[in-house]
Amino acid sequence: MTRLLSLLIFLLFSTHAVFGQSTQLEASKKVVVDFYRYVWEPKDLSSVSKFMSDDYVEHNPLFAGGRADLVKALQSGRFGKWTNEPGKVQDQLKDPPAYVVAEGDLVTWVFKRPRKDPKDPSKMYDSYWFDMFRIKNGKIVEHWDGATKQ
Repeated sequence: MTRLLSLLIFLLFSTHAVFGQSTQLEASKKVVVDFYRYVWEPKDLSSVSKFMSDDYVEHNPLFAGGRADLVKALQSGRFGKWTNEPGKVQDQLKDPPAYVVAEGDLVTWVFKRPRKDPKDPSKMYDSYWFDMFRIKNGKIVEHWDGATKQ
């Protein structure tokens, strides 16, 4: 009986640990989904502080610096028109990722981009891009992507 009870307790704690990790990964994915829905797609900078920490670190060389530097670059108009007004939030993302992977405190989105073949513009090929975010306390604290300086 003691052995059976020990086994049941072990299974209970093991299941709880796996379920807790799964729940945390889903919560981290939701932070990124909501960032895209409420900030990126509607180009609404008024919600940045809700999704990005004060000590946010940006690794994209086009947006060097922290959160304030990123917001300033977006406000400059170099990357399209961004506002400080709440934008129209959609139920579904207009540009959803092809793949989402979450492990530990990292969430990686992989986007599929059809491109014209430079050798034959009548043909297309698939290109893949990524954004990776580190999540801490329900906010994005760090970002990486495949951007390079032009």
